[in-house]
Formats: sequence, C-alpha cells, structure tokens
Amino acid sequence: MSSPGFHPVAFMLAPGARGPEARISVFMSAQIESLCNRGWQPYVGILDDRTSPVGVVRGVLRLRSEMRTSQAVLVHALYGSVTALVGDLIKSGKPLVISFCGDDLLGTPVDGWRWRLREAGARWLGLFAGLFATCVIVKSDNLRAALPEALKQRAVILPNGVDVNHFRPRSQENCRRELGWSLDDPIVLFNASVGSNTAVKNPELARRTVELVRRTHGQVRLRTLSGFSADEVALALNAADCLLVTSIHEGSPNIVKEAMASGLPVVSVPCGDVAERLRNVSPGGICPYNADALARAIVQVIRDGKRSNGPDAIRAQELTLDDVARRLSGLYAAILERRNASVISPRVQGVAVERTR
Repeated sequence: MSSPGFHPVAFMLAPGARGPEARISVFMSAQIESLCNRGWQPYVGILDDRTSPVGVVRGVLRLRSEMRTSQAVLVHALYGSVTALVGDLIKSGKPLVISFCGDDLLGTPVDGWRWRLREAGARWLGLFAGLFATCVIVKSDNLRAALPEALKQRAVILPNGVDVNHFRPRSQENCRRELGWSLDDPIVLFNASVGSNTAVKNPELARRTVELVRRTHGQVRLRTLSGFSADEVALALNAADCLLVTSIHEGSPNIVKEAMASGLPVVSVPCGDVAERLRNVSPGGICPYNADALARAIVQVIRDGKRSNGPDAIRAQELTLDDVARRLSGLYAAILERRNASVISPRVQGVAVERTR
C-alpha cells in the first residue's frame, strides 16, 4: 500500500470546537493519535456547527478545501448524524468510513417533540450517508442490530480502545488524597455525563440503588462524574470502590473499559456490550434493572474489598489503544487494497473485511 517513509493520510472528521485551542472528544483524540504509531498520518477536520443550516454549509465548503489540500486517501467520519452526512459531501471520490457510536443510532430519552423530531432527523441523515460509505463501524452488537439491513453487511464491530498507560491501577489512598476525598468511606462512582446525555445514564436508578446500599453501609458515598478531565477520571476510578452503571442504553461505554483497566470493580445493568466486556471479570457483575439487585452486588463488592482482574481482561480482549489502532489500520488497508483492485477489475465490489468483536 505504501513505500518506506510514506505515511498515507486519513482525513478524520470529528464534531468539535475550532479556534486557538481546538477541542474534540478525548476518545476521538486518543484514537487519532494511536494511528500515528501504525504508519498513518491523520488529518483532523473539525465540524464546528451541526445545527445551523448556514453553519453546516459553511463547514462543508471549508472541509472540502481542507480535504483537497490534505491529500487524504480516505475519509473517516467519527460520528453519525450530520457528521456522517458531511463526510459523504466532502469525500471527493475517496472511500468513506463512518463510525456510529451510540446515541447517533439509539437516541437519547429527552422529553419534548421538538427534540425527538430533531434527533430522528439526525439519525436518518447519518443512515442515509451510510448508504454511500464503503464501510461503517459500530461499537457493539446492539448498535449493529440497530442498523437497517442494507448497512449490516458493511458493518464492522470495533469498540474504542483504552489508553492503558493512563488508565492503570494506582494507590487508592494516594488518589483519594489528591482528590480530597475521605480515606475511610466506601465510594460508589457514577458517570452522569453532561447535557442531554445525562438522561440516558438513568441517574434515578443509581440514586435509589445507593440509598439501599446505605442500609448496610450507612457511610457509603455516591460520587458523580460529570465534566471531569481525563486525569480526574483516572484518579476517581482508582479512588473509588465500585463503578455503578444504570444506563438505559449504551454502545460500548468507555467508562467501563477505563474502570476495568484501572482495576475498579463494576456493577452494571446489561446495556450495550457491558456483559461481554465483564465476562470473567470479578469482583462485580451484571444485574437486572432493579435497585435491590444492584445494591446487593455493590454491598458484596464493598465487603470483598478487592480490586478486579479487569486490566488482564482488557488485554485479553485486545482493547488497548494499540490493539484497536492495529485493527483499524488493517481495516483501512483492506479498503484501499480492494479499491485498487477494483480499478483493474470492475467486477470487484464492496469491501472484504473481518468482522471484529
């Protein structure tokens, strides 16, 4: 595909904020950086307006220009909805890969018909763009099931990877001191997310669960993650005794994999791929959407007082950043090789790729 010293350019299209300090999701940023170690030269194109028609058109014109000057060999839209559609509009004849991450397929349970209408429209824009993509990536089996039949055959399951150099087991006492948390009280961690995404995390079930835990451990504290930096999340995962997940739906939640890499026990409902990720991981476990069952599991984790074997599981499941970058790089290579072959033989169509789990 390439000669020594040549690094093919992948145009990575991400929603975010432009400016002197451009900002995109920390998970997208980590994925992009990990590709550099696999011989790729990522070019980050930022879509800074996904709601205003004028802003979207302006973004398309700017990103088309960036695409031409980048000399990219493919475009990878790192989210569905409007981002995916813009990826299709700027690809300039190059292969398009679209990653669907969760809410862009499953939605968010926010009240109000305007929000629901807007959300449905954004979902269908992403799916429409998928019809023109060479390949679509989903993070879990349930996201693949949410795709229309026309896209399932081109879907590859590839969760986000975990930076195991950043998310790793550390001293619980030292992390609590750094955060200013009590050294004695049991701490249950809950990822509440931010904005409209908070509703999908099901915080009411988490609150009821911890109230029941307090009947046995009256001093237990519920610590909520919302708007934390990556460094603060890493500290909190090592400072806590358990991560509680009560989400209505998920894809492949990054917080669960980060908790595993940190050795933090996880008690969760069966959302997204969490049951698959936590198979053979203990202490912790999967419970029904029932506060009593979740509370009993958390009490058991607190009584055990142990860290989990999650770090070994993350490596066994090949979910480190480097593992995922290797698989993504292989996917890119397969797409380009098949594309080059199709120039010689027009009978070759589609992309032959392994469905990774």
